[in-house]
Amino acid sequence: MSENRFFQKSGPYKLKELSNLIEGILNSSDNSDILIEDISPLHTAKSSDITFFSNLSFKDELIKTSAGACIIKEDHKIYAPDKLPLIICEDPYFGFALVSQKFYPKELSTSYLSGLKDNSTSSISESAVLEKNVIIEKGAVIGDGVKIGNNSFIGSNSVIGANVQIGKDCYVGANVSITHTLISDNVKIHNGTSIGQDGFGFAMSASGHEKIPQIGLVEIKDNVEIGANCTIDRGTSESTIVDSGTKIDNMVHIGHNCQIGKNCILTGMVGLAGSTILEDFVVMGAKSGATGHLTIGKGSQIAAKTGVTKDLPPGQKWAGWPARNLDTWKKELIAFKKLLRK
Repeated sequence: MSENRFFQKSGPYKLKELSNLIEGILNSSDNSDILIEDISPLHTAKSSDITFFSNLSFKDELIKTSAGACIIKEDHKIYAPDKLPLIICEDPYFGFALVSQKFYPKELSTSYLSGLKDNSTSSISESAVLEKNVIIEKGAVIGDGVKIGNNSFIGSNSVIGANVQIGKDCYVGANVSITHTLISDNVKIHNGTSIGQDGFGFAMSASGHEKIPQIGLVEIKDNVEIGANCTIDRGTSESTIVDSGTKIDNMVHIGHNCQIGKNCILTGMVGLAGSTILEDFVVMGAKSGATGHLTIGKGSQIAAKTGVTKDLPPGQKWAGWPARNLDTWKKELIAFKKLLRK
């Protein structure tokens, strides 16, 4: 489900129309006239939403879903609830991409980030709300519907996209781009960082790759600091979240749907693929990364250049590729050095 002020949605559409779009087959012709109003993931879908299922890891979510319909493979339909209307197709993820495009066609094209037209005579929209003691440096662009709290600062040549909210006592450096984002209080964002741009979502096929509209947001909570030249992608349909107190070094990338817990530390050039979850107080060393769709437990410490490829339990130290317990990694390193000396 998208945030209405950021995205324009088409529809509703009958289930038969969506089935024809992706060359699918309805599990029952009785479902042809069901009206679908939006797209959503399994765990948040409502009775008017369509979702998809393509990974058995999410079987429990399929069983519990409240979706109005689901796109699914033939050999997976046995896992679906009996009364759930289904569109059966060969590649549900690719089919969901096409359905998403139908509901959100404008997200496939570029548009004015700020909402201001290129011939505007002012760089601050008349509909923007600037509270007391806000400073906007020369060259910054403040878009339609933006709200900026007391005592906040926007540096030169930064662009604050339409409907973005920035809390009080915030600092946004020069050449920063922020779109589709809600920022709380006392947040610092340094030069050259981009927040809220499209997540990297494509359904691949032999005929080409179909873009999946990214209709989620980014949420930055209180007391977060983000270094220079970082990128934080907005979510596919839910928010990418950086929770309170987290500190992020320069040149860090956070993919769509990631959830960064409270008081985490991400040092230079950390890379997190989509849907990575960092629980509270996780520390990640320089150039470490995670492959996505995994959870790093509370208080974990990840050594520099470590590659995390699976869920990690809380409170331990990790190193190497793939990541393993730090003590184990050290023993392996000593053993390897002994072999080299022979």
